[in-house]
Amino acid sequence: MISHAVIARNLTTDQRILLQFKHQVVDPQSILADSWTTTHSICNWIGVSCAAMHSRVQVLNLANMNLTGTIPPALGNLSFLASLNLSGNGFHGGLPSELGQLSRLNTMDLSFNLLSGEIPSSFGSLNQVVHLNLQANNLNGAIPRGISNLANLRRLVLGENELSGSIPSSIYNMSSLEIISLFSNSMSGEIPDELCHHLPNLQRLDLGSNEFSGHIPTSINACRDLQVLLLDNNRLSGTIPTSIGNLTTLRVLVLDENLLEGEMTEIPWEIGNLVNLEVFSASNITLTGFIPRSIGNLTSLIELYLGPDELQGEIPEEIGNLGSLEIFSAANMSLSGVIPPSIFNISSLRELYLQWNNLLTGKLPEMSSASNLEQLHLWGNKLTGNIPESICNVSKLKVINLGANSFSGHIPNNLGNLRFLEKLLLWKNNLTTHGQWSFFPSLLNISSLTQLDLSVNPLGGVLPTSISNLSKSLIVFSVAECDIGGTIPMEIGSLNNVILLQLNSNNFIGSIPVTIGRLEKLQFLSLAGNQLQGSIPHHICGLKSLYELSLEANELDGPLPACLSELTSLRKLNLFSNKLHSAIPSSFWRLVDISEVYLSSNYFNGSLPPYIGNLKVVTRLDLSGNLFSSDIPPTLGRLHNVQVLLLSHNRFQGPIPESLGDLISLTTLDLSDNNLSGVIPKSLEKLRGLESFNVSLNRLEGEIPSGGPFSNFTDQSFVKNEALCGSPRFRVLPCVHPHPRKTLLQVLRYVLPTFASIIIVIACIVVCIQLKKKKSTNLTTVEDSIPLKEWKRISYDQLSKGTEGFSEANILGEDSIKQTMTLATIGYMAPEYGSAGIISVKSDVYSYGILLMETFTRKKPTDEIFVGEMSLKHWVQMSLSNGIIGAGDSSLVQEDDEYFVVKANCVSSIIKLALDCSAELPEDRTDMKNVISMLRNIKRKFLNDVAQD
Repeated sequence: MISHAVIARNLTTDQRILLQFKHQVVDPQSILADSWTTTHSICNWIGVSCAAMHSRVQVLNLANMNLTGTIPPALGNLSFLASLNLSGNGFHGGLPSELGQLSRLNTMDLSFNLLSGEIPSSFGSLNQVVHLNLQANNLNGAIPRGISNLANLRRLVLGENELSGSIPSSIYNMSSLEIISLFSNSMSGEIPDELCHHLPNLQRLDLGSNEFSGHIPTSINACRDLQVLLLDNNRLSGTIPTSIGNLTTLRVLVLDENLLEGEMTEIPWEIGNLVNLEVFSASNITLTGFIPRSIGNLTSLIELYLGPDELQGEIPEEIGNLGSLEIFSAANMSLSGVIPPSIFNISSLRELYLQWNNLLTGKLPEMSSASNLEQLHLWGNKLTGNIPESICNVSKLKVINLGANSFSGHIPNNLGNLRFLEKLLLWKNNLTTHGQWSFFPSLLNISSLTQLDLSVNPLGGVLPTSISNLSKSLIVFSVAECDIGGTIPMEIGSLNNVILLQLNSNNFIGSIPVTIGRLEKLQFLSLAGNQLQGSIPHHICGLKSLYELSLEANELDGPLPACLSELTSLRKLNLFSNKLHSAIPSSFWRLVDISEVYLSSNYFNGSLPPYIGNLKVVTRLDLSGNLFSSDIPPTLGRLHNVQVLLLSHNRFQGPIPESLGDLISLTTLDLSDNNLSGVIPKSLEKLRGLESFNVSLNRLEGEIPSGGPFSNFTDQSFVKNEALCGSPRFRVLPCVHPHPRKTLLQVLRYVLPTFASIIIVIACIVVCIQLKKKKSTNLTTVEDSIPLKEWKRISYDQLSKGTEGFSEANILGEDSIKQTMTLATIGYMAPEYGSAGIISVKSDVYSYGILLMETFTRKKPTDEIFVGEMSLKHWVQMSLSNGIIGAGDSSLVQEDDEYFVVKANCVSSIIKLALDCSAELPEDRTDMKNVISMLRNIKRKFLNDVAQD
């Protein structure tokens, strides 16, 4: 009998080891601190169990206690320890080799920690271990060969580490193995052909997410008790062996994501023998052929996953025999024919994924029997006909996605019966409402609805004001391209939780409702491609979460709201093709995190400020087709992330900044149709990624660079720059590079004679002056010989008074006004000229406006109809209020024209410009330089609209 003294000594040893362990780990919840004390018996400590016979520590279970630190080697001295479980903590560092001394250990679970390094070879001494679990750590290296000494091992779980190498052949000695789990490592090599011959008791083989290659062993059927076979995400090739059909105990078979170095063929007919199979997944392994009809024998099947693959043909009717099936996915393949009605007779079916098969046709079957169906994904096929009313009886439906098909007719009116519905996605079909939107009231009953996408359907009508009663959970609302007219209802501001709002590409008119500023959670707003007018409301600055704002292709005018700088989450701004004007507010350039800016085809003016360089992360900047002037700021060179920079069709002047050569990410640069001068900077040769470059229609001069990307450009990049020179392939004159000595001789040859001539002229002038002074005392002036009655003498006082004290303001210059007696053509003269004889540059603008009216109305200001107060200008104003047909020449715009609307808009814009030119007051008239830019924009818009039609 063991004496009490020996027991006490042994307990003291175990106690000392555990107290050392306690002091070495971090215990944030003080679990060990409160329990592991010398005042308590060690056998009563939390996580400690002692053997009844000898009272030594037999079990140490500290799982999921949030402990951190390293595992002390002294644990290897707990010589009676049979079970060690430290799983679910934060232990780090290496595995102590001393743990191999635990000769009585039968269970070691160190999973879900942060342990690193290699598995110690000393673990081969743990010959009593039955269960070894090191899953979910950072262990590396190969599986040690000594592990084959663990003859009693039944469960080897090493998944989710960084192990490498192949499966050691010594594993054949472990004939008791039931589970091998090596998934999610970096192991390679082939699966041993004799694996199942040596491990006949194997029940689970998990080799997924490694780099195993070769074929699936044909002897796999020797694992007669195999229940789970996971070979997904490897580099296996070849075919699915027919012998797999002999694994009659198999419950799970997963082969996904293989064949990177080979090609599997068909699903073998023998698969139908696996009558106990519950999960079969063969996705993305380039399967060919057809779905075998024998699959209908798998009556225990719960989950079936096929595709994306190259399977074709029809879906077997026998699928309807799978009475236990809950999930059926056959997406992204080449299946054809109709959807078997028998599928919807499977009452257990919860999820159906047949999307993006492209060739599925016919009508959607009745589905009242699919009482448990929750997910229905059929988008991206060629399904036709009406959406069956029976879909409203599948009461558990959460997701309906029928997008990108050819469904027609009405949207069912009883969708409100689907009280659990979260997503209704009917985009890109031919669904109609005849303008009634009769289905919409039922949707108001679905409180769980989070996504409603009806886009790209010819719904027509107007957006119901009852939109305010939609689910408060709604985060996506899209009715883009639905041919909706009228105004955007103010009630849109009630969708408090919406994140994405798409109303683009419709026929909305009126202004942007101010209530839209209430949508504080909105991240994506698109109102593009409508006929919205008015200014951008300042209330839009209340959208603090906005990521993308798209208002392009409308008729919005006015300046850009200065408060846009408050939208610090904004990354994409699309405002092109509107009528916005004025200078861009300086505050706009504070949007330092914005990545894409599109402001083209508007009337923005002024200069670009230096702080445009603050947009450090912008990748696309399009300011083309505006009225920007002055120099291009050198600070643009700070935009190191910009890929596309478009400044064409403006009035920029001065040189191209050298700093543009610092735009290292640039692929497209367009500076065409401006007034730029100077040379093309050689620094642009550094832009190796530049693919598109255009500086045509400027006043550039000097040599075209030839290095870097310029070797790929054509003459089209440089046209209409007459002073450029360079390679003949650019169709410009060759550059002349004179010799330095010849240049000096040319300077002496031409400059010296010039200086000599100037000196001679000055000398002649001095002599003439002296002679004139000498004769002035003896000659009578010409004026004195003319009778007084033929001259009107003006005194000094009269001249001073008439010129307001000889003021410089009376000197006629570019912008000055002058009174004259010159005759002018009646009907074309400005009002100030006819009344007071005052002329100015703005008088010419007035005359140009009248000339424009004459051109596009075919009426002259001197026609007989223009008498009294009725002038050509007044007649145009009156006619324009009745429509462009009344004002313009009838031969220019006719209602049966193919491009009637485009032509009408063009003529309307020109006549409105003519009226602006002929304003009564000179200061109200448009500057002539702006007139030219506006005409260019009108022409460009006309050509673009014709091309789009």
